[in-house]
Amino acid sequence: MEGRGVTNYSSDKPSYGFSTATTEFDDALISRGIVTFEQAMLAKGASPAEALRLTKLHEKEQETSSRSHVSKKNVDGSLDEQLGERSDTVSDGSTDGDDQEFISKYRQMRLKEMKHEETNPIHAKKYGELIFIARSDWNREVNEASQDGQWVIVNLSRSSSCLSQRHDEMCDKVQEIIVGLADRFEGIKFVSIPSNSAIENWPAENLPTLFCYRFGKLQHQLIGIGAFGGSGVNLERVEWRLAKLGVLETELEEDPKPSNRTSCSTRSNSYTGMTSSAFGGTGCRLATRREDDESDYDNVD
Repeated sequence: MEGRGVTNYSSDKPSYGFSTATTEFDDALISRGIVTFEQAMLAKGASPAEALRLTKLHEKEQETSSRSHVSKKNVDGSLDEQLGERSDTVSDGSTDGDDQEFISKYRQMRLKEMKHEETNPIHAKKYGELIFIARSDWNREVNEASQDGQWVIVNLSRSSSCLSQRHDEMCDKVQEIIVGLADRFEGIKFVSIPSNSAIENWPAENLPTLFCYRFGKLQHQLIGIGAFGGSGVNLERVEWRLAKLGVLETELEEDPKPSNRTSCSTRSNSYTGMTSSAFGGTGCRLATRREDDESDYDNVD
């Protein structure tokens, strides 16, 4: 199968459509140990779970083929013979030249990928920092990124001045906290998007809002300052709440004390506690997929 552009062997961003067949170039890279069969499947567009399944199937086929080959030879000498054949092949000057050619080609391909990443800020970012996304990025950066069990935490930031100056300060404070959590928990992907970009007409009183995705679906949500620990919100209080939901592991033994803050002046009935799975509100389907929905809301472009 021929792909468009550069084949990307990175596990989190395959470059073109999935195909179970490998190209001659793929086979050459695999045989030389440059990439694995699983990476080749990911590069073709397979999901991590599908790539793993195909890899196991491939290994079984290889094992069956190997057993069939060994059965035709003397069992005691078959391993030495096979190793000898491989050694002869490696020592062949023409094969060494082929190796250098493939390695050179692969190096050029990786250089192109690196240049591409430099011009694409989202792809260049790594966990350990808050990643800012647009609505068109949601499916790739949230649903697909969480498909294999990776936790992806989505922070809905305020789009503009909302209900009051105090409320704005609370939203900005939570944004700072999320930046701190992203730095502290590098294994979790934290992204941020303006609320109105993610979900049209998302109520301002629902901010701050966190969505916790895993396996491609919404698992938990924190809506309103009350869910974050109240007006005395701080990093440890949010960490504690995410730990209680099973999103992260913490060394905290109890809910930390709130920061010395006066109560927020927004309407009290707008603040909700921690909830899980389905959203409240009407516009949420545009950018998310509910765990209990049969419909697919992945495409939000």
